[in-house]
Amino acid sequence: MQTERVDPSKDFPFVSWGLPFPEACAKHMGDTLHVSKAYIIASGSLSRNTDALQRLESALGDDRVAGVWRGMTPHTLYSELLTIAKDVKRSGADCIVTLGGGSLIDGAKGMVFALANDINLEDIEAFDVFLKKSMQLRLARLADPDTPTELKPSVMPIISITTTLSAGEYNPIGGATNNTTKHKQLFLAPASLGPKVIIWDPELTLTVPEKVWLSTGLRAVDHCVETICSSNPKAAGTAYSTKGLRLLIPALLRTKQDPTDLDARLDAQKGGAESMKAFLLEGVRVGGSHGIGHQLGPYGVPHAETTCVLLPAVQKFNARVNAAQQAELIAILWDDPIVASVLEKHKLTRETGDLGDVLDAIIRELGFPRTLREYGVGRENLGKIAESSLGDICCTWNAVSLVRKEQVLEILEMCVGDE
Repeated sequence: MQTERVDPSKDFPFVSWGLPFPEACAKHMGDTLHVSKAYIIASGSLSRNTDALQRLESALGDDRVAGVWRGMTPHTLYSELLTIAKDVKRSGADCIVTLGGGSLIDGAKGMVFALANDINLEDIEAFDVFLKKSMQLRLARLADPDTPTELKPSVMPIISITTTLSAGEYNPIGGATNNTTKHKQLFLAPASLGPKVIIWDPELTLTVPEKVWLSTGLRAVDHCVETICSSNPKAAGTAYSTKGLRLLIPALLRTKQDPTDLDARLDAQKGGAESMKAFLLEGVRVGGSHGIGHQLGPYGVPHAETTCVLLPAVQKFNARVNAAQQAELIAILWDDPIVASVLEKHKLTRETGDLGDVLDAIIRELGFPRTLREYGVGRENLGKIAESSLGDICCTWNAVSLVRKEQVLEILEMCVGDE
């Protein structure tokens, strides 16, 4: 078994790989976290279509499984999060184990935060206020570190057995969707780590549908691109994201060609971890692809696939202010022979095509739609999406700060597709 700290200066979180996931989870519960009662939140598809959940339960044994929840709606609805939190509270669990992708992880973050603050789990409106307050306090503390936190930090640890690549398990910030407004609200617990232990098992990822694997990998690519092309770039952050891209994109192209390539899958997982370090360790901001993308889930666009629609358009919009950063990124991509062959296949050369065109070619090669209309989102929805986007801090952080509705509409018009 191998382990690696996400932040070398801190004990947690850390990544563990080299053991089958059931054995690794049992080991880290006892030897690392010293907990004894796990509440398992498992992917619905993994629960239905594989024996992954049964293997995990068997490895832990009945005495170490306090409860099990199967499946969670994408984008983490408030109502579902609170329902599961009530079950966690009733179960007497002292840790949560997630088996699956990003929505489960965001849900677990929200649950342990709510439980630590004794939130009324029957009151969705109060929960919404609570999550908003967490971000308001976060921003206030960035301006004045002496601002009282008021809210309590999460206590119950999370172990994430991750099967996808969008890398939310590394991010202390979570997101959940208001059932009524459809707005995705970000939240952050004081001193939050997110999951303490993250377990990789490339063989387990073979159970993930190709579309989910590749699209979540592109979401991690989005983290890298937006931090390299950020409004506040930093050399160390760019180095992390460059390493992430050099692992991720070739690995995704390799697994597209050969889904059984476990070395490529592990490279993709390593790249996903690198994709978050610029933001987490250096404070480099993401931008409009994240901010607008957070609003598309309620319109039927899968979370990770928002990248496929938005990322090239956002880079075209931002090129007016960060052309040098984009040129640096283009050179990084062309320097990889696997990526270069794909770009040449799509009739690009080093001298032609901007970053948006390069990203478009990679996304198309991986087989994803490129327009909102292909997801059933028409021009009649753009106004509401733009208005909702303005409430997302990632839009404010964009290289060209998105503070007016017409700016977001300019980006969305590039994405909507032909009538």
